[in-house]
Amino acid sequence: MAGRIIGNNIGNAGFGRIGRLFLAILPVFFGLFFLGTDVKKAEAAGAAISITTKNPAPTVGDEVYVVITVKSSELIKGFEGYFSYDNRVLQFVTGGSVIHGNDDEFQIDDTKRAVSATKITYSVKFLARGRGSTSITLKKGVEVTADNDDSSKMSISYSPLNIVVNKKGASASDTAKPDGTEAPEETEMPEAADSPSPSEAPASSSPRPTPGKNDIAGSNKLRKLSIGDGVLLAPDFSPKIKNYSAIVTTDDTKLPVTYEAEDSQAEIKVKGNKKLTEGKNTIKIAVTGTNGKKRVYSISVTIQRITGSNSKNSANRLAVLEKGGKTYLTGSTTVQLLEPGKGVIPSGFAEIEIELDGKTITAYALEGSKESSFVLLYGKGNEKGLYLYDKKENILMPYEKVKSWYRSLDGKAVFEMTAQEKTIQSMKYVVGIMAAFCGLMALFAVAALLRPRR
Repeated sequence: MAGRIIGNNIGNAGFGRIGRLFLAILPVFFGLFFLGTDVKKAEAAGAAISITTKNPAPTVGDEVYVVITVKSSELIKGFEGYFSYDNRVLQFVTGGSVIHGNDDEFQIDDTKRAVSATKITYSVKFLARGRGSTSITLKKGVEVTADNDDSSKMSISYSPLNIVVNKKGASASDTAKPDGTEAPEETEMPEAADSPSPSEAPASSSPRPTPGKNDIAGSNKLRKLSIGDGVLLAPDFSPKIKNYSAIVTTDDTKLPVTYEAEDSQAEIKVKGNKKLTEGKNTIKIAVTGTNGKKRVYSISVTIQRITGSNSKNSANRLAVLEKGGKTYLTGSTTVQLLEPGKGVIPSGFAEIEIELDGKTITAYALEGSKESSFVLLYGKGNEKGLYLYDKKENILMPYEKVKSWYRSLDGKAVFEMTAQEKTIQSMKYVVGIMAAFCGLMALFAVAALLRPRR
């Protein structure tokens, strides 16, 4: 009898210790669980983009200011997006230093902000060009970057803005009807030009923009000129130079041509920017000053088509351009190759030389796998950074966007984890260990309860 009592007391004492230990561990486990949940929520942060105006129904000749607001619960490090509209209804005028436009679309490129914020506002000035309705719509490729260790991309929500332009002196019955949610009807422009100009429409519906404070009266020169997104013109643009060349990798049959005239009153026509074909094409930008004198800028564009399974990827198919002692990789964007500083290239990579477009360039391959299809390059596109080059497909990909995918290809790939990735990885290990330990304690507790008493 005494032995059974002692045994029961020992069992009860053991169960009491196990129970107290189990109860002490539970708060830690749940704390870690909810911390992990908070990390996931942080990763899923989103941004809302609103497009508004105080004058949604202007008359022809009115100035229209459109306000674009980007908001998020997290700090926003950068924003980039393309917006389209019907150029028969609205004419882009200006938008400040980070907004660039032409007669088809405008771009906000605010990826190099000095200060992060949870709300960023942009103002774009238009001129009501002709009677009709249009939607200002956000195109694909928009990116809102969070100000965190990963510079992660936020999910995005937005709604287009509908604007109805009425003719001067219009009555209520003459008011242009909105198109609802449908996109503006696409129509062919006159063969003589790819983008309409004030001279191609009645004077009453296409007034000239208000003269700017920096205008050079009577000038027939451009102040700025570019094509595509980061496409390099050779030579560098200068108002006095008329002829340029460029290489562009794209499947599009039309390129975004962005320009700014020295005199906003000048008439500008773009020709040759329709139905672009593979090989050499010529795009001409004719600028006619208010005095009737004309200047024509010519761009010889070599189009390289994207083919193969990666045609829908964000990567750039490449060509090499050497200019002024510098080497550029050109595709749908342009990257200038640079000499990396100390600590830029991850440990485990060795310097090698590869041949690209018939030229030898410096790259970095994993030690012991120099025949790998993938190597690292360092250069400057929108900003300095590492790029992953696929030698087989001849495409270049920003490392930050494909690092997870690349790691999954080869476990030997050496990359430094960011602080956030290290925290998440550590949390996974801790939660796993704690879950296993709690499970083991629960088994001991159940075993003690079910142990037969003698």
